[in-house]
Amino acid sequence: MALSEPLISVIIPVYKVETYLDQCVQSVVDQTYRNLEIILVDDGSPDTCPVMCDKWAERDSRIKVVHKTNGGLGDARNAGLEVATGDYIGFVDSDDWCEKDMYQSLLDSCVKNDAPLSICNVFVDWECGWPTEKTVFAEAAKCLAGKDALRMYLADDLTAWAWNKLYRSDLKEFLQYPKQSYEDIPVARALFSKVEKVALTGDCHYHYRQRQGSIVNSKVNVSQFKLIEELRENVKLAKSFGLEKEAVARLTVSAFNFLEKICANPTDELCELIPSLVADVCQGKEYAASVSVRRLDKMFMRGIMLGLPCKGVFAARRILQWFYWKLNLKK
Repeated sequence: MALSEPLISVIIPVYKVETYLDQCVQSVVDQTYRNLEIILVDDGSPDTCPVMCDKWAERDSRIKVVHKTNGGLGDARNAGLEVATGDYIGFVDSDDWCEKDMYQSLLDSCVKNDAPLSICNVFVDWECGWPTEKTVFAEAAKCLAGKDALRMYLADDLTAWAWNKLYRSDLKEFLQYPKQSYEDIPVARALFSKVEKVALTGDCHYHYRQRQGSIVNSKVNVSQFKLIEELRENVKLAKSFGLEKEAVARLTVSAFNFLEKICANPTDELCELIPSLVADVCQGKEYAASVSVRRLDKMFMRGIMLGLPCKGVFAARRILQWFYWKLNLKK
């Protein structure tokens, strides 16, 4: 195999996505970069997805299928990693899709910069019909030093998403996903604290479909508290790198948002989390000026930092929310 044509293993976990699966796989099959190993991991899907996966394998010799009992997204990714043989590894979620040049661009970015990890910008496609948005990590191609990439990650200027990235195979030891919600955060934390370079393509190549019934959009529940726990771990890591400001600011915002959801839909189990979340918000008091939220939200956040009752703070916020949207206050 020529050095200029490394093998890329693309791992696609599959579970209850029969409506979207063909579009997803077709977008990978049609990549302009042809030297792919496409691994479809049927995570015990109860619909027609297992049969669809097998049919795809019959149509394209680059496709491998792994059938397994249901273990969740992270477990499915791990199963794909076990059989992956590529020089580079990528992930695609089975309800999303890619631009045809995504893997060529990601690979070129890694090679040009001698970087073990490359990242592209993302289209956010709303199934409800809202206009497509873009999540932009870089306006143009560039390469970041490891600590700069870690700083951006801790500040949420680089996301933990597994699927808009290409990983050199020597990073495989860090690509082990736990069985939990927000399974990509501990993986990203390990990666960004170890790599010496991160390349950014500067282009949008990945289409992230936002579905009404997705985990991201589902009603708040205790399992989603894992996000807060992982962000607390980010703060611990940040202290060892002198980047506490960025990590604490992000935790402050996420804890504030979680408090709002609890106050809107309180249960006894969720309400037990309120004191620790208030402590998370108050931890950001020192960095309040640098916390990136709308001015209106910053005002209410400061109210919690001053010890005002959460229920009262968010009740007032709901009353003023109408004026916020009416006057189109962006900051």
